[in-house]
Amino acid sequence: MLEQIEKYLNQETSLSERQGFENQLLTNKELAKEFAFYMQAKVANQEIGKEKRKAEFEELRKEISNRSAGKIKPMIWISGIAASIILALGFWWFLTLNSPKTDTLADTYIQEHFENLPVKMDGNTDSLQIGLRLFNEQKLSEAQTIFEDILQRKNSDSEAIKYAGITALRLKKYDKAIGYFQSLSRQKNLYSNPGKFYQALTLIKQHSANKKEVKFLLKAVIDNNLEGNSEARKLIISYQ
Repeated sequence: MLEQIEKYLNQETSLSERQGFENQLLTNKELAKEFAFYMQAKVANQEIGKEKRKAEFEELRKEISNRSAGKIKPMIWISGIAASIILALGFWWFLTLNSPKTDTLADTYIQEHFENLPVKMDGNTDSLQIGLRLFNEQKLSEAQTIFEDILQRKNSDSEAIKYAGITALRLKKYDKAIGYFQSLSRQKNLYSNPGKFYQALTLIKQHSANKKEVKFLLKAVIDNNLEGNSEARKLIISYQ
C-alpha cells in the first residue's frame, strides 16, 4: 500500500492508474486512512533522508495514531465530490512544495510542442503549409501573416486559428493568442480540441492576475478529458 501511495505522489503511474487510485481513495477507507497518515509524515519529515524515510514514517504513523486516538473525528463519506475535495485539501500543500514551478512546466511544453509544427510531406503546397514551413524556419511574423490571411478568407478554419494562436504565443502577443484560442475552444465539431488548454497556457505565460480563470480552464480540460489533460494535471498542481 505504501509503495502504491509513493508511486502516485511521484507521478510514476499512468493516467488510468492515477484515476483508479483516486477512485480508491473515495471508496477504500483503509487506503484513505493510510494516505492521510503518509501525508502527515511527509510534511513532518521533509528533511529526513530517503533511506530512513520508510522507517521514520512507520514510527511517526504510530505516534500520530496514538496521539490522535479519540481526538480526530472519523472521515465522513458524504459524497464522492465532498470526499474528493477533502482529500485534495489534505495533500495540496505537499504536492505544490515538491512540484516544478508552473512557468517551468509551461516553458517545457512550449519548447517541446511549439518549436516545430507538423508539415505535410505529400508535395502539395497550400497557404497553410507555407505558413507552417515559415514557422519552422523561425520566420514567425511571416508565418503569422499567412495564417491571418487564411482567416480573412475563411474565419472558421480551425487549423489556421490554432496555428495563428500558437504563433502569437511564440511572438509573446498574448492577448492576440488568447483571442485565437478562445475562438478555437468554441468550435464543437473537432475530434480533439486543445483550445482551453492553450488558453490556460497563454495566461500562465502572460502572468495573468486572474488565477481563478487559469484554474477554471485547467479544471475544464481535466474534467472533460480534453486535449492537454495530462499536462493540465501537472500545471494545476503547481499553479498557486
